[in-house]
Amino acid sequence: MSNSSPSSVSEQTTRVEASGARVALLSAHPEFGAFRVYAFGAVLGLVAGLDFVATILIAMAGVQVQGGLGVAPRDFLWALTSYAVAAVVANLVLVQLAGRISYRRFTLVSLALFVLGSVACAMADTLLQLSLARAVQGLGGGGLFAASRILAQYSSQPQERLSLFWGFGLANFALVALSPWLAGWLISHHGWNMLFLLQAGFALPMLPLVLWLYPRVEHRPARSIGRLDWPGVLAFAAGALLLLHALEHLRFMTLSDLPALLLYAVAGSILIAVMMRRFRRHPDPWLDPGRLLSRRYLVGLGFYALFYLISGYWNFLIPAFLVQGLGFDLAKVGGLLSLGAAVTLFAVVVFHLLLPRLMRKRRYIALGYVGLAAAFVLMSLAARPGAGAAAVLPAILLQGAMPVLVLLQVAMMTFVDMPTEDFAHAYAFKNIVREIVNALGTGVAVLQFHQGTQLAQSALKQSAPEVGAPLLHQVAVTQATGEILLGMAAVCVVVAIVALVQRTLR
Repeated sequence: MSNSSPSSVSEQTTRVEASGARVALLSAHPEFGAFRVYAFGAVLGLVAGLDFVATILIAMAGVQVQGGLGVAPRDFLWALTSYAVAAVVANLVLVQLAGRISYRRFTLVSLALFVLGSVACAMADTLLQLSLARAVQGLGGGGLFAASRILAQYSSQPQERLSLFWGFGLANFALVALSPWLAGWLISHHGWNMLFLLQAGFALPMLPLVLWLYPRVEHRPARSIGRLDWPGVLAFAAGALLLLHALEHLRFMTLSDLPALLLYAVAGSILIAVMMRRFRRHPDPWLDPGRLLSRRYLVGLGFYALFYLISGYWNFLIPAFLVQGLGFDLAKVGGLLSLGAAVTLFAVVVFHLLLPRLMRKRRYIALGYVGLAAAFVLMSLAARPGAGAAAVLPAILLQGAMPVLVLLQVAMMTFVDMPTEDFAHAYAFKNIVREIVNALGTGVAVLQFHQGTQLAQSALKQSAPEVGAPLLHQVAVTQATGEILLGMAAVCVVVAIVALVQRTLR
């Protein structure tokens, strides 16, 4: 583990240039040739993609896992919550632990935990076993995206990052594009356990790639190292658990549930607030709230949270609708979702090629949310019994093109002027918010979907008692899905308007 000053890096680069050798693509690592730089970026992207894959696949095939274990939808939320809370802990301890053992070692340990947790998930026979295994998986996978992005930041100067991010973006989105199709096929032919064995299979070969391609010397900002605050971690995790439990159960709330849910939400919020205050006063905190007070960062964080909330809805709702409402098998659903993700991959390439023209323009954020609203409306129009793949494909492809406009623009604007020493804390906290909001979006979508289906089914039984139960269920699913999609379209339009009128991200 080593922290080198910018002057020493500059001296190394000057010596390389003076000797007549090639100019280094990364001044922090002049020993890296072009292949090593692009390969390093690609492995960073693959490692970062594991957390996204775990989140997307449990949302896509959660119904199959739930059915395989024989648990109720409300109880199954614990499998979502356990991963999210563990991932919050992973992001909370990331900066401190990686600062002590290096981001390379942190990534290796996290990958090993992710593999172990994924295999344990595949072997689970009960909801308790699955939830505990998901916690191990989240502890390993939850910090991988932030660790990869922070290491990329420390390994490159602003003008050098495109060399890393070509490989990062292509590998990351290619992994995400491949996963739904492969998972759908494996689950259809070999059962729900393959959902988790596939994730272990993705992560295992990344261990030798990290050992080979990650730098052994990391040029992190110099900082003093103090005592680790483990009680603070446990209290913050408990607060996240209580808050998530309350938020995810809102859709099942009855009058008798209200006092308990309020108690959970208030207790969780207080614990998190007290811990943030404790961290601010700590001489060497896990997460420094004082580094998170930039207006640009907070507004960007709000846009991040909105996007991940909407993504959580989409990632669960569309596969559930396609399987239960239209009768598609999971292999067909996975193929359709992979086509949408392939559009995202293509859009990333176009975005990088047109970067100077698209860079830091808030109207593209608004355009992205208008596109998401249009995708939701198109899918709601396709929400009718008997609709085929051609009816839903336009909405899926359109949705796939929008994250580039919505997400990458926000990323560039949020961190554009952030000091290097603040970046790790800010990015780790952004991923804490992402884990909580994504789990919230998926959890609420699960509950809203089942509640809406039950209400529609009850109404249909009264108006058309002669209709058979399977068809009745399909019609109810399509009605409930259409209503939810129209509501989400309206939310996207409101966010587009906010993106245009705000003046912070520009």
